[in-house]
Amino acid sequence: MPPCTQAVKVKTPSGTEASLVPKKVWMLQPKGGKGVKIGLFQDPATGKYFRAKVPADYPECA
Repeated sequence: MPPCTQAVKVKTPSGTEASLVPKKVWMLQPKGGKGVKIGLFQDPATGKYFRAKVPADYPECA
């Protein structure tokens, strides 16, 4: 998979809104469901990783 390059505006666990580039993006799709794309981000303030929903048109990357 290609590396992630586009920034996405997400709300961090510390409560602030930031534009971050995800470390990885993948599709979660239950059987018979539409599915959503999830991104793995790192909080710049604490360094902890968290997951957040990304737009459907964002490419899957690692």
